[in-house]
Parts: sequence; C-alpha cells; structure tokens
Amino acid sequence: MPSDEVIDRSPEAIARRRSSMNQARASNIRAGYVHDEELEYHTERYVLGEISRDELRQLLLPPYPVKGE
Repeated sequence: MPSDEVIDRSPEAIARRRSSMNQARASNIRAGYVHDEELEYHTERYVLGEISRDELRQLLLPPYPVKGE
C-alpha cells in the first residue's frame, strides 16, 4: 500500500519515531498491553520509515462501519 507521502528516514527522524513508540508502548503496558507480534512488526516498519502513520493505522485499526451502510 504505497503512499505518495515522502517519509523522513534520517537517523534523527527514526530516533524520534522510536522514542514516541516506546513511550506509547510503556503507557500501553501500564494499561495491560499483551505483546502482539503483528502490532510490533508494523510499528517497527513505521519507526524505520517503511510505512507512513496513516498506513500504520490502516494496517492495525479495524475499519469502522459507516452509519447507514
């Protein structure tokens, strides 16, 4: 699912994304997170700049039904 978005793959951008994901993971662990291989795999792809944040959401979040459909 390629995107037209240009993703910053610089070491600094990867470090920022990794830090953000580590903070989110720590929060989720405190809330009872159970390790999920697919989540971790796609999160690492996002951190490395292989996919965008929107692509990450599409891969991990179930589509919500549209009212009336």
